Formats: sequence, C-alpha cells, structure tokens
Amino acid sequence: MKLLTNIASVATVLSRWTIMVALLSFAADIAWAQQNRVLVPSGSFHSVMPEVEGEAVKVNTFYLDVTAVTNEKFEKFLDQNKNWQPNEVPAVFTNKGYLKHWKEEGQRPDYEDVGRERPVTNVSWFAANAYCQWAGGRLPTLNEWEYSAQLMDFDSSTEINEFTTKLVSWYSSVDTKNIGEVGSTGIKTRVGVKDQFGLIMEWVEDFKPPVADELSLDCGTVGRMQQLGNAYSYAASIRYITRMSYNPRSSTSMIGFRCAYDDIDSKFKLEEEEL
Repeated sequence: MKLLTNIASVATVLSRWTIMVALLSFAADIAWAQQNRVLVPSGSFHSVMPEVEGEAVKVNTFYLDVTAVTNEKFEKFLDQNKNWQPNEVPAVFTNKGYLKHWKEEGQRPDYEDVGRERPVTNVSWFAANAYCQWAGGRLPTLNEWEYSAQLMDFDSSTEINEFTTKLVSWYSSVDTKNIGEVGSTGIKTRVGVKDQFGLIMEWVEDFKPPVADELSLDCGTVGRMQQLGNAYSYAASIRYITRMSYNPRSSTSMIGFRCAYDDIDSKFKLEEEEL
C-alpha cells in the first residue's frame, strides 16, 4: 500500500511539473511573439488606388512581424520543409531565380556574401505564403500592409519633406546587391513595425488588385496615382505598380516578405532557436 502511495505521489509531482513546464513554454512563446510581432490596431487610411470619395479604407486589428523574414529564418523553414528547398520545389511554384543568392552546393545561404540578418529575397509569392502558414500566420493583405506603413508621426513639414526625398531617392535606385540588415533603415511606425520603406519590396496576399490590368509601369500612371499628395503617395504608387508586374512565381532580388497574424498565440515554429 505504501508503495502505491509513493507511486501516486511521484505521479502527482510529475504531473505538476509537466503543467509547470508547459506554462513556462507558453509564456516563452508569448514573450517571443511580443518581441517579434506587434499589434497593429484597427483604423483606416486613404489609398492611392481609386476609392469611394470621402470613404477611407478600413482595416481590422492584426499582428505584423516587426521586420522582414531573414535568410536565417527561411533556412530553418527549409530544414523542416524539404519540398521548398531549391532543388526540390516544383517549377509551378517558382521560377529559376528562387534563392539564387544562396550557395548552389548544399542549398544554403552564403552568409559571407549576403551578410547576417538580411531579409530573404528571391522568393516567390507561393514560397512566402508557405512560410507564413508554417509560422502560424499569413501574408498581410495589401490594405493591411499599406495601412501599417502610413502609421508614422512627423514633427514638422521639414521632416516630412526629408522623408519624402529619402523615399524618392531609394525607389529610384534600389541597390539589391547591398541590402542592409533588417531594422537598419531607422524607419519605424508608431507601433514598432520597421523597414516598410527603404530596405526591400514585400509580397502581400493580394498583390494584384482587380484594377491592375488597366495600369502599366510608366511615368503617366505614377503621376495619376499622386492624388493624395502626402509623404507616402510616391512610394505607394511605385509599390503598387511594381507588384503588378509580378506573377506568383516571380523571384527577384528586390522582393521579400513579412507575415501577419490574426492571433498572438498562433502556432510558433522558431521560438526555441530564437529565445
């Protein structure tokens, strides 16, 4: 009887220990999530795309990665999803440019060449979508991405003008061979999202809005999309038009991505390595 009592006591202790470990793991998950993704509160914004006059585009609350997905994180995704490795991925999901900046031998990033903590580029929309699903999220919608990008505060018109000039300069001569680290642009929204300007272009869930077929990448189109006349107008116009020139298989050295989430406690895949 005493032996059974001792076994029951040990089982109780182990059960409590298991629960405690699970709670600590969950707390660690939440801490990781809070460091790497932020809440973007609901609101509205005016798009450069045609909209109902006087009615801003409404966006619901969502979570968004603080920075773009890096080569390091995408490499971990490939470690667990062999079918997305460059020599395995079906041609229907990407073109020949897929991860071309990685080493051919071993299918790994050449960090001496590309540097550490750089945003992954040369990924197709399909691959970006698969990564975000694996990470428990999804690609942000076009409206979510653009709304988040406009959540910036300026103290003066001079600061706005300086920001606009900086953007025009960057979009006029994107240097894809010398991409900086994520978080290095110094551009940050009021809720903490970084680098939505000045680092790379990014995939969004609906990157080709319905009116895209009527637009082309020319100066006249860009000019007609400047009706907002604010600091974001030129940059947003370039993003819309550039995305329209892509298809879901496109993989270029200019475009990467970040993920959005509907819940902070969605699945976590990278936390153990990141903590």
